[in-house]
Amino acid sequence: MKTEKLKFSAGFSLIELMVGMTIGLVTVLVVTQVMAVSESHRKAASSGSDSVVNAALGLYTIERDGKNAGYGMSTIAGSVGCEIRAKNGGNPTKTFNLTPVTVADGTSGAPDEVQFLASDKNGITLPVRISVDHPATAANFFVDSDLGVQEGDLMIGVPIPVIPGTNWCSVFQVTGTGGGGGGGGGGNNGGGQGQNQVLHNSGQSDWNQAGGHNIFPPGGYVAGDYVINLGNFLDHKYSVDLNKKMLLLTEYNMRDNTTVNKDLYPHIVQLQAVYGKDTDANGVVDAWNASAPTTPAEWQQIRAVRVAIVARGHVQEGTVTLDGALAASTCASTNPHPAAVCWKPDPTGDGVKIDVSASSTSWQKYRYRVVETTIPLRNSIWQQ
Repeated sequence: MKTEKLKFSAGFSLIELMVGMTIGLVTVLVVTQVMAVSESHRKAASSGSDSVVNAALGLYTIERDGKNAGYGMSTIAGSVGCEIRAKNGGNPTKTFNLTPVTVADGTSGAPDEVQFLASDKNGITLPVRISVDHPATAANFFVDSDLGVQEGDLMIGVPIPVIPGTNWCSVFQVTGTGGGGGGGGGGNNGGGQGQNQVLHNSGQSDWNQAGGHNIFPPGGYVAGDYVINLGNFLDHKYSVDLNKKMLLLTEYNMRDNTTVNKDLYPHIVQLQAVYGKDTDANGVVDAWNASAPTTPAEWQQIRAVRVAIVARGHVQEGTVTLDGALAASTCASTNPHPAAVCWKPDPTGDGVKIDVSASSTSWQKYRYRVVETTIPLRNSIWQQ
């Protein structure tokens, strides 16, 4: 009888398959963990890069407005700090100061607000000297020259000298230039027929009040005082919207009496600013603080503003990255904590903590970047 050899099938055994699957699963697990760590590092790096870019762009935007602040407004010695009164139609009278920059200090560490004022007149914006006394009820200024003045321009009457409580600056809108009478609106200035005139008739603009109302000082303006040309007037205020984590620009259009809010750059959680003051009139800033001036003389001491912006990374870390107490305690040291959120209000002084705790309940799990700079108020400096 013939016997046949048994034939075995080729392939893997169950044990071999289980070993292979185990090795494969371990490999997938290792690769997944490596990818997770790599992605975490990538997000942290990109988040840090984005925060630096956002902060830098925000600071550049503020700096650009700051360097233009006071253009056309601070060319007359002694005009800075003058109280300005303006009234549009039946709206309440607006009162503010003729000053290139105003810092509104946030309470309890909240973000500050920085406001810049300037003329945005295209072309020539020169102060115009008043040549004939202008009563409060008059509707025309007689001036040495109306060069650059156009119908529709907003202008400010400026007394020289400014005496707080006695006189102030007044906003009006030009309704015409040249010779001839001033028309209606409270009567004309009686003298100087044939001279250059700047007209501000009340019936032709909501900014011109019949009879002067309480916009013009009781004594009006006298020969030797000035009017300055604002054009459409530039009024930009920068602040931080903590709900949106956004740098916000508020633009006030005085000619149209409208306000527009614009979202600028995301992930901004703090804005801090201080005035740079020359208190001894030697041309050098010797005091840095947010103390608001109260008199024209104090406003005229301001020569610069120092600004810091804090941007937050858009990725929340899994662990605490900022020990607030430890970091803040080292701001004034020569080696501040790596995670400290600090800036120098006085560029030659110690560092100061910036409070970012209001940005969110999990504020300690984010990374922050601080950028800061000193902005010289060039128009105020050149006036000197």
